Amino acid sequence: MTDTDLQTRSRERVDDWLADLRERYGDFELVEKTWELDPKAYERDRARIREGANGGAGIWATDDEGRVLLARNEGTDGWADPGGKREAGETFEQAARREVREETNVQCQITGVCDVHVLELVDETDPERPALWSLIVVFTGAAVDGDPRPREGEIAAVDWFDAMPETVLYPEVADRPVPASE
Repeated sequence: MTDTDLQTRSRERVDDWLADLRERYGDFELVEKTWELDPKAYERDRARIREGANGGAGIWATDDEGRVLLARNEGTDGWADPGGKREAGETFEQAARREVREETNVQCQITGVCDVHVLELVDETDPERPALWSLIVVFTGAAVDGDPRPREGEIAAVDWFDAMPETVLYPEVADRPVPASE
């Protein structure tokens, strides 16, 4: 398969996923971003897209007190919803629940869609390479079991927040509701 075919296939997949999510969950906020990747990262994502494993998911999870579960990755200062990459054959919901459980030790029930990020992936060193497309789904959810504990070697800290922390990993996090603070 050529890069141009992969570009077309990845965009069609994203469009199909968006249609499916809208059918099952209704309207949600759509965030479109361009990620300029170094050649190595572009190749990693290109391989994942070829394997059908592109995309990722997380959960904007709350507890009974309305606090939100946030994680801070090793090597970063910003807090965000826990989540990660989708594996081949895995739904976005399965990926979100698995990633949150692996990163935080908290099991969650999905209640809806918070926002969806459509990513245009480009090679920052070669503008002639076709852009590839991917999707990150951030679900809303409720914690059902587990005490927060960071995954060693990947997550620096995990905690429940009753107000948004000062430093977040990406801008959309700061705009999300924290029920405990309302």
